[in-house]
Amino acid sequence: MDNELLTTLAAAGTAILEFDRILITIAAAGVTCKYLSSMWNTYKPYHGDGGQAIYTRYLLHKARPDLFHEIVRMQRTTFNNLVNELEINGYIADARSVTSEEQMLIFLDIVCHNNSMRQTAVKFHRGLYTVQRYFALVLDSLVAIYPNYVKFDLNSCKQPPHISENPKYRAFKSALGALDGVFVPAGVPSHLQSPWRNRKGFLAQNVLAAVNFNFEFVYVLAGWEGSAHDTRVFNDATSKRLKIPLKKYFLADAGYGLPKG
Repeated sequence: MDNELLTTLAAAGTAILEFDRILITIAAAGVTCKYLSSMWNTYKPYHGDGGQAIYTRYLLHKARPDLFHEIVRMQRTTFNNLVNELEINGYIADARSVTSEEQMLIFLDIVCHNNSMRQTAVKFHRGLYTVQRYFALVLDSLVAIYPNYVKFDLNSCKQPPHISENPKYRAFKSALGALDGVFVPAGVPSHLQSPWRNRKGFLAQNVLAAVNFNFEFVYVLAGWEGSAHDTRVFNDATSKRLKIPLKKYFLADAGYGLPKG
């Protein structure tokens, strides 16, 4: 009888110890969960701050006009008009956390300062995917409205009265405007860099641009390698949309020669 009692008491003691271990484990798990919960509740996300990044708010609401122009490369009124134009035509719109203005600022930060998308993502406190998405969206939008503003015809190249009616400029009565090439820095994979390196030693596109006498762009041809000669780029342009009428011409430097016309 005594042995049975001792055995029963021993089993009961073992059960109590096991139960205590379970309680301790549960308590420890509860403390851990509470700690992690407090950490989660006080964690501040790296990307975004309720819809608009601090840098964006600074540019739009606090930056001086000259600083805004230096960063964005256009006047604030021009920036607003461009954003409104794209919004009215349905190309861009405020998203849940990224406004139309910030979408445009992201795009301009990359193209105006030759920044990588990762650099822009850090600056605007946005995810890399967000930057990639809105860069592509704004780029497609600008390509869509390009023909509305950059178009070449006799009407867009009509000389203003202060030139056409001035005897001093009689020699330029058949001139449509002026054109020239410009090197625009380009990012190229290492195994393809050779033809893109220009005579000045850096990787670039040789972009041809033409303007009328009001300094409005009437034609732009991008995509040629930096090593391409100006004449080659010009000949490519005239074989496409730059159809210069007979006895009309654009003013240019010696790099473009004297073609028939």
